[in-house]
Amino acid sequence: MLASCSNDETVEMAQNTKAIGFSSFIDKSTRATDTDITNLGAIEVYGWRDDAQIFNAQAVTVDATGNGTYSPLQYWEPGYTYAFEAIAPKSGENGVTFAAAKDGGTITFVSDSETDLLYSKAADKTTGAEVTTDPGEVNFTFGHMLSRVKFTFKNTFPENAAAKISVKDVRITNAYKNGTITPAAANTAWTVADADKTLSVVFASDAVKDLVAGTGVAETSHMYLIPVAAPEYTVEFTVVLDQNGATTEYPHTSTITTGMEKGKSYNFVAALDETNVTPDELFPIEFTAEVEDWGDFTNHDITVE
Repeated sequence: MLASCSNDETVEMAQNTKAIGFSSFIDKSTRATDTDITNLGAIEVYGWRDDAQIFNAQAVTVDATGNGTYSPLQYWEPGYTYAFEAIAPKSGENGVTFAAAKDGGTITFVSDSETDLLYSKAADKTTGAEVTTDPGEVNFTFGHMLSRVKFTFKNTFPENAAAKISVKDVRITNAYKNGTITPAAANTAWTVADADKTLSVVFASDAVKDLVAGTGVAETSHMYLIPVAAPEYTVEFTVVLDQNGATTEYPHTSTITTGMEKGKSYNFVAALDETNVTPDELFPIEFTAEVEDWGDFTNHDITVE
């Protein structure tokens, strides 16, 4: 019913000379239209030298190998401990509001179900009494803060059935629209309120069309949800049953209670057959044949001339 993302991008970091440089890696990154290291594009960086904040919403451009550039440059100084964190998208865009903090900031998020939200807190760096060699780049390993969700539909009618299946209007009607999280905190989880279950998440289902009996299978697009441990989401979709050109639409409602975690993907699979495609079980149209007995022969004279 569910599967997790896997790591897939590895980048080698170029070295800058004593300037504070940034590089990025996306942990458990995904493919297709998801954010990965090749299309990350830009991150927003916050940084502290001891208790003095020296980076505040600093825009850093990230190339396709993970190396970051920014301006104006800042430089390492001896005898300090540096702390850094970064987000993407930046605060103020795509429903993201970020309150930065040296020990890890808090994200307040208004979900549109289409934004892939990323966060990273780099390992602290302490410089020596003298900076005689480059301390190296600040390496950000970004984690996905949301869960990816999609639906797969299978036509499990017997292979000799004429029944073709299409599915449309797939949606979760009551996903969480708002939430807050402090990603760097131990055992962190999203804080949500049931009053915020107001988001309708629509899944593109163009590919789920004319699935043939026995082998037909297709999936919807995937969307992003604020993950919670014990959801109770209402799922709605309409099944179109086609039997040799005669079509009937059957609306369905289901419930998702699977606990979700950030950075993981969940595929909910529905097998549709004669037992559940309609509110009542379908029974095959069957035929029997009988041949009436011939009546006994009766004799009839004919006149021969």
